Amino acid sequence: MNGRRMSRRGTMNVAIAAAAALLLAAGVAAQETISTADGVFTEEQAARGLQSYTQECAACHLDDLMGDGIAFALVGDAFHFRWGELSLSDMVLAIRTTMPQGAPASLSPQAYIDIVAYMLQKNDFPAGDTELSPDPAELESIMIPTFEP
Repeated sequence: MNGRRMSRRGTMNVAIAAAAALLLAAGVAAQETISTADGVFTEEQAARGLQSYTQECAACHLDDLMGDGIAFALVGDAFHFRWGELSLSDMVLAIRTTMPQGAPASLSPQAYIDIVAYMLQKNDFPAGDTELSPDPAELESIMIPTFEP
């Protein structure tokens, strides 16, 4: 009898754990994913990004973001080929860990986010009412489409 009680208790614990896992998975699946086409930065943030871009990036990627032949273009087809179907978290991490060349991760988290906002603006993504946050969890839920908006 005691073994049967233990067996039921074990089965019940497994069932509870499975139900909790399903609820957690459903919660993660229900997390809202948005697109950069949904206005995820502000005009003011993009303007700050222009200042940081000019100071930190334009020497290689040029004022028009078309790149110098060695540094790749940050607009148009090159942008969508490189970043399409990735999250902004992926993009920010890649930029922060590689740029500026010779001094990666040397800018503030806000400067990197502002530069990304500027890049989005230059790729014709619309501005919105809320600034793009440097929070990786928030950036993970924002996807970059493969097409031009």
